[in-house]
Amino acid sequence: MFENKIWADWKFHLVILGCCVLAELIGQIRIPIGGITITLLPLLYSMIFVLIVYLIKPIRFVKEKQAEIGSAMLTLSVAFLMAKLGITSGSSIEQVISAGPILILQNLGNIGTLLVAFPIALLLGMKREALGMTHAMSREPNVALISDMFGADSAEFKGVMTCYITGTIFGTIFMSIVPPLFVSLGIFTPDAAAMAVGAGSASMMTAGLAGIMEAAPWADPDTLTAFASISNVISSSVSVYMGLFITVPLGNVIYKLFRKEG
Repeated sequence: MFENKIWADWKFHLVILGCCVLAELIGQIRIPIGGITITLLPLLYSMIFVLIVYLIKPIRFVKEKQAEIGSAMLTLSVAFLMAKLGITSGSSIEQVISAGPILILQNLGNIGTLLVAFPIALLLGMKREALGMTHAMSREPNVALISDMFGADSAEFKGVMTCYITGTIFGTIFMSIVPPLFVSLGIFTPDAAAMAVGAGSASMMTAGLAGIMEAAPWADPDTLTAFASISNVISSSVSVYMGLFITVPLGNVIYKLFRKEG
């Protein structure tokens, strides 16, 4: 029944096709700022165009039901994407092995998010929902973890779902701009930035990786793809254990300390 709805909603598919064609016609936009260049890619425009169509009230055929259909189609597309990335990564397996434990240790960045963002959220008046928001990047594995630990009716779950939805909408835009900018500024090497965009979200990783390749045309694209895709897989699994044994328990300690001070 749901499969029939996916293919029968032809207006929605025409809108998506139109947004993609328009984005491709615009092409890449390079914005020189000082000694660096920020490159905006068609993937970014297409997301913005669809978001605008979704928010326009007179348009009734792109709403919540179509968002559900789009999510199902995205899952199918990501399956093909991950297969392609897996094949590409195989040719650069030696470079990945040479990176050693860095691919795993980079996930310690989740602790930094908790130590910085969580206290700020508490100071702004948020409560237990802030723990769900800041314990990790809040993708599917972390949503499942928080649901299992605190329940689907908990404040923590509301927090992680808020960040999940926000990340779905704005995360890809962020990834397509910020990591490539850091590469252009010389703050991170292309390899390090490729590892960073593999944060557990295939769509965010794809957007960030495309921007990094554009910002660093001298870097080997196969190596960058290998670092990003393998880092993405590691992040998806490691973030669950990081949350279970480190960030959530540490967050509980920080929350108690702030409640005593308050």
